This record gives sequence, structure tokens and C-alpha cells, in this order.
Amino acid sequence: MIDVLHLFPVLNSSLIEVLNGLDRRQWNNDTLCKQWKVKDIAAHLLDGALRRLSIGRDAYQTEAPEIKSYQDLLNYLNALNADWVNAYKRVSPEIILEQLKMAQVQMLQYLESLDPDAKAIFPVSWAGEDISTNRFDIAREYTERWHHQQQIRQAVGAKSIMNRELYNPFLQICMQALPYHYRSFESPEGTLIRVEVVGEAGGVWSIVRKGSKWEFSNEPGEIASQIYIDQNIAWMLFSKGIEINQAKQYWQVIGDQELGMHALAMPAFMV
Repeated sequence: MIDVLHLFPVLNSSLIEVLNGLDRRQWNNDTLCKQWKVKDIAAHLLDGALRRLSIGRDAYQTEAPEIKSYQDLLNYLNALNADWVNAYKRVSPEIILEQLKMAQVQMLQYLESLDPDAKAIFPVSWAGEDISTNRFDIAREYTERWHHQQQIRQAVGAKSIMNRELYNPFLQICMQALPYHYRSFESPEGTLIRVEVVGEAGGVWSIVRKGSKWEFSNEPGEIASQIYIDQNIAWMLFSKGIEINQAKQYWQVIGDQELGMHALAMPAFMV
């Protein structure tokens, strides 16, 4: 798992910069999150930072329902997110911006205080983990904040953050979901699948079937399915911001079509 903590200052400052340049009309622009405007996403990012500080730094938690399944967890998180966003509809963009500036600084200080190899408070469920390190949890936080900022930038016509410095780490983190995503495919031993995100910020990831599970592999071999994804839509696919068929001109599957198409449906977020 890569370290991304050093990228948070750049990511945080770029968020404040783009929000600071918006007029009132742009704060109400529609986004890829169909139920949320730009202002709602900004409020959600504030919620995430304050919630992490409350739970992690301050050891403060409210009572939560019993979670028995992934769907239970998803439903609970969706309800939390909706409650906050709805409450913040009555709050001005100026106040959200000021609170974001404060919260981002404090959250980064908190993340920097953590032992990266210690057990995280919450596991990265979309990668199939029951226990995760702080390093992976921080990386998960990075993907959350990167993709929501990119949604804002797309909605207001601002310059994207799909440069290699910020976008390639996002892709590397998302791809940690790949072996777990294929858990239901009991393919023959040695079956090799390769995913390439094409573009300046892209990369190549391969998984192979070994025993009863899939593992990342750099070993050569006959590729059962090769998947090419344009970097311009990879982040949208992994966050369910676009339907596979809507983006069909931006991807290609060579070889086993069932295996390849499954990669296009890989979620790297709680969606």
C-alpha cells in the first residue's frame, strides 16, 4: 500500500482554491452525485473530516445500530451522509468554506499523528478487509477526498486534478479492490487478468488465480482477459459515477468477455 499522507496538503489547498473561486450559482451546480449539488459535496467533505476527528482524535462516538452485513453498513453510512447534507442546506457557502479550512488542517494533523502500521479504527471493506492498517485507511480517505473534489471541478468547469501526482495514487489505491472483486470467479489455477488504465496518470495491474483466491502478480503468462480503460472515465467507473454502457467508447475488453466486463463493475467506494 502506497503512502499518500504527503499529498494531502496539495489536495486540501486545491479544494479550497476551487471553492473560493465559485459564485453562488456555481455552488448550486449539479454533479455526478445525482442527488447532490456542489454545495452538498462540500458539506459532505466537511462532515467526513469532522466525523473522523470526533471518532479518531477525540474518541467520541454516538450510538450506532447493529451492523450484520455490508448492506447494513452501507445503509447506515448513507443515512448519516444524508442527515448532514440536509442539515447543511441552511448553511451558507461562506461558512462551509471557513469550516472546511479549519477541519482539513486539524484532520491532517491527526492523520500525521497515527502509526501507519497500527490497526485502523475501521477496515477498508470494499477491499475485503476485516482489519486494515492506518496506512490503508488514510489511503481510503485520500480516494474519498480526491474523487469528490474531482466531481466538484467537473461540475463547475474547473481544471481537473487528473495529473499523475494526484491521480495515479488514487488509481493505485482503488485497484486494491481488484482481487476481492473477483472472489466469486472460481477460474482455473493460473488464470491471469490484466487491467490497464490508459493515459499519462495510468498504470497496469494484474491478478492471477492461485488456489482458492486471486492475488496481484507481476509474473508473465497468457492473459485470459485484458481490460483497457481510458483514464478520463476510470475514476467515474470505480465510484459508480457513470454506467458501464454509457462509457463504452472509453474501454475495451480483449479475451474472456465475462472476466473482463467484471473489472469494469469494480467498486472502490462504499456504494
